[in-house]
This record gives sequence, structure tokens and C-alpha cells, in this order.
Amino acid sequence: MAPAQWDDIALFHAVVAHRALVLAAAALGLSDATLARRIKAFEARLGVPLFRRTANRLVLTEAGAALAADAAEIASGVERFVNRARAMRAADDAPVRITATTSISLFLTMHATGISAAAGNVEIVIISTRERLDIARGDADIAVRMHKPPQENGHFSQKVGRLAQALYARRDADPATAPIISVNREVSSRIDQHILRWANGRPIAARVGDSAARYESIRSSGAVSMAPCFMADADEALVRLGPPPPETADEIFLVSHEVSRQRPAVLAVLKALQSVFRENRARLNGDGVASSIIHRAGDQSAASG
Repeated sequence: MAPAQWDDIALFHAVVAHRALVLAAAALGLSDATLARRIKAFEARLGVPLFRRTANRLVLTEAGAALAADAAEIASGVERFVNRARAMRAADDAPVRITATTSISLFLTMHATGISAAAGNVEIVIISTRERLDIARGDADIAVRMHKPPQENGHFSQKVGRLAQALYARRDADPATAPIISVNREVSSRIDQHILRWANGRPIAARVGDSAARYESIRSSGAVSMAPCFMADADEALVRLGPPPPETADEIFLVSHEVSRQRPAVLAVLKALQSVFRENRARLNGDGVASSIIHRAGDQSAASG
């Protein structure tokens, strides 16, 4: 039997991972016919059938299923190798990329110059997205996660605080009659349930998933909604309608990976981030601000908050 080549194993793994030859071919930039021919040639060299061919798909044989697990382990090792090499060749002055949700990205932006200075004037790049970028693959160097940090080998995580949200209204708006904006249920059912309880049967005017956009809707349209306390408490035009409910708060974790941590700049930024979150823990948690519940129009809003 001819020795298996890494390229052949990669093609086999791609077909298994994508569960379809056509999808694997598209991901690899090959034609269906070319990929099918190379898989058949690989089987011939191994002397082992990897797939049973049906009219519409390829089905792993018993031998193919066993070898697929080995192929996945090899693919993971190759990816680790590439990522480690990428980290090692990164220039000392390469930017440190931090991925976070929109609300945390705004918080980081407020402190960006201080973080950079504390890390030795390292350039930082803030990537604002709800997608969980893969730091093991090198999509970012540091991730700020809201609950459920990764447990896979090679990841390091540290809890650095909580992000609290509360209901707010504009000072010149009547919460009893103001339109109500909730959140997309798939984004946070906890926040949606709290807003619905407060609304007490009143209709929801809109649903907005992004917390920074909900903050802007309170300021601009006079709506009642939930916003991060660190943003809304600092806005003199807004008033908090009640204390931040604990069940809607999110834990904040700093997550890094053993590959990116080989860079001194990444470690310096991590240390600076830890200090920033520690120094602003009360603001993020909504502490130290008395609730200014407005009693108007029969007190319906305050009573249900």
C-alpha cells in the first residue's frame, strides 16, 4: 500500500466534514468530478473502501468511519501547527485584535487609548460582532465573551465582571405611554421576559437585538427599553426605571489562547484589559446609581417594573 499523503487525507476529511461531496468540492475550490476522482484514487491506494456510493450521496463504510476520526485528529493538528507558526511569525508591533459584542466594544472604545498606553502603546483592533470568532484559528487574539467561555484545551479564560442592563426612559418621556422596545427572543429571552413583565400587557412597538441600538432608541425616539447600565447611567437625559435585574446580567470573561499568548503584546493587552474591567466593575454592574422610578399616569409602569 502506498503511503497516504496529507493532501489526500485533507480531501477525505473535507468530504466527511461537509457531509456532501458537492459542498466539500466548493469549499476546496475543486470541481465535483475532480474531487470524486481523487477520492476514488485515494481509496485505491489505501486498498480500503471509504464510502458506499448511493444515487445521491456518499455513505461512510465501517472502515471509513474509523479512519474519519483519525483524519479529523490530523486536520486539527495541522490547523494547530499553522496557527502556532502564524503567531510565531507575527511582528512584535502587529496589532492585537480583540473581538467583543457591540456593547462591550463600545466600552472598550471608551477606554481604547488607556488600554493601548497601559500595554506599552500597543495598537489594538476592536472587532465588534456577535459571532464567536475562533481565537484558536487566529481570527482574533483576545475574545471578550459573555458567559460560557470555551473549555477546549489551549484556551485560557478569566471572569472580569458582569454586564448589567436596566430599563430606562428619557426624562421628558412618560413611561406609562411611551412606546416599548424589547429584544429579539433568540438574542436574549431573559431580557425579553423582563420587558414583557414590566409592560404588563402593553404592546411591544419593536424588537431590537443590539443593546447599543436600544440605547439609541431610548435617547432618540423616547422609547422605554433596556440598555447597558454603563452607557445609560452616564447619560443625564435618561432616567433608570428600576434596579438592574440580576437574571438579565451577563458574566464577562476574557478569553485567550496558548498560541496568541506567545506574543508579549497580547499578554500586555490582557493585563491592561483586566485593570480596565476591575476599575469599572461598579459601572458595568450598575452599582451606585439610585433608581429614579417615575410615578405618572396611574403608576402602571413603576408598579410592574
